[in-house]
This record gives sequence, C-alpha cells and structure tokens, in this order.
Amino acid sequence: MIAYHHTLTVIDNDSPAQFALNKALQLAKKTNSKVTALKIDRPYSNLLSKIGLIPNNALDPMLFVKKLLAKYQRQGVEVEIKSINNLKDHVALLNETQSGDYDLVIINNKHHNAILSEFIPRGEAHLLRDCEQPIMIVGNKSWRPQGHILTALETADSNTEHKELNQCLIDDSQQLASLLDNDIHLLNCYQLENWSMSVTKVSHQSSDEEQKKQHWDRLVNSAKSYHLADDHLHLEQGLPDHVIPTVANQCNANLLVIGAGEHHGVIGELKGHTSSVLVDELKCDILAIKPHLH
Repeated sequence: MIAYHHTLTVIDNDSPAQFALNKALQLAKKTNSKVTALKIDRPYSNLLSKIGLIPNNALDPMLFVKKLLAKYQRQGVEVEIKSINNLKDHVALLNETQSGDYDLVIINNKHHNAILSEFIPRGEAHLLRDCEQPIMIVGNKSWRPQGHILTALETADSNTEHKELNQCLIDDSQQLASLLDNDIHLLNCYQLENWSMSVTKVSHQSSDEEQKKQHWDRLVNSAKSYHLADDHLHLEQGLPDHVIPTVANQCNANLLVIGAGEHHGVIGELKGHTSSVLVDELKCDILAIKPHLH
C-alpha cells in the first residue's frame, strides 16, 4: 500500500484555487506526512494588471498559496517549496521524482479539448506513462465525508498476477477510504466474446448469460475478504472509457482508483487518446497505481 510519508505536488500558476496543493495538504495532515510543492518560475502576466485596472500582483497565485501553507503549517504539516526554472509541469515533476523519495504525486486535472488532445500529448498522459509513483489527478470536487471511492478492477484474466493487482488496488482503496471516512465500491466492466467471427473451432461457446456470470463470480470472489455488500459491486458490459465515468457519476464517487500500466490494468486497455477522454469525462479525482509498485 502507499506509505504516505512524502507527497509531491505542483503549485498552479494559473489559478488561486490550488486543488492539488490543497488536497496534498489534507492528506498530509491525516497521515502526518511531508509535502513538497514545486513552484515553476514563469513570467507573471495578467491582462487586467497590464491595463492598470488592478495592482500588478493582485492575482499572483503565491498570495493564496502562502495563506494556505500557513494554515496547515500551524497544524503541524511539514511543507517544502522548491523553485524550478521555466519547465513544463510534467517535466519538472518527473525530474523531481527521480531525485527524491516520494510515495505519491498529486496534480491538477486540467481538462483539455478532446480534439486538441488527439494531436498534443497532455501532461497527465506523460506522467501516467513515465512516473514510477502513484499519480493522483484532482479537480475542484471536495472530498465528502461518508462518500464513496470507486475501484475499477480487471477480472477478464483470472491468473495470479491479475488477482494480486486487484487485491492491491482494493487494499489501497480501503486505506484511502479509512483516511477520508468513505466506503468503497468495486467495478468490473467486460466485453462479451463474439464467437461468430472466430476462425478456430470452439468446443464450448459460452452464452452471454454464462459469460456475465463468470465475470460476476470473479468480482464477488475479489471482494469476498473485504465483506462488501452486493450493492457495492458493479458489473457493467462495455468499454472502460465509457462505463467508468457513467458508474462514477451514478455513485457520486469522491475518487476513482485504477490500475495504470502499459500492459496491465484498465488504463493499459485505453489506447491513444482514450485515456485522456477518461480523465476529462470524470467529475471525481483519480488515483492511478502501477502494478510494479506492489
């Protein structure tokens, strides 16, 4: 499970809201851990200040950051600010993770235009692919007490590796649910096997209902040791990038926990721009965990 000793985040130069920094500090307070926040030094410019309607630094995000940091430092949270020369956020974060001992990286969900994402790789995609640490992508939705965490499992393969990954995802979800005073829901989305296009002879062709039952049994088996009620288990037919946002919205989830990797986990099945579509369509936060971490 995630150790929650040292979290890395980045200060948002474009907004005073500071969702990533705020949630990193919330977790640090609950886990007695340290937060390192990168401040990417870029030329500050604002149209209203240019034409003289407001003072030059009136909308400087650091004015809000200092107040936020002071609030949590008074509560005992250890915070370090590191200034970085003009770099893209994901490049600065990746460089820092290679030089520091971090357990978690928290970034803002900067919703992108779906068409532009086809041609311009987004920072979140670089981090999901290249960062060794778990990535939490957060937005403006607050973490509600007595809320829900949705965990997306992959039960299409029943081998030991997938079972272990599913168990680790649930363990991390349980840990986070305990910190946030939430409960967890499990989701498995599957696709029916279409035997009509098969070029090989199949001795036994499972019916749609039989296939559904197989996936349900695997989902129930994954949840058995966690004593989850059936209404906390969700089995849906369809592609992950379509099913996951729908179920997350239905559950009004605070956060989605998902496996991320090139060849394992649900993110691995989302080819090309579709992972960006998933991030953009979700209204809740996302915690993406790579299999090798466990």
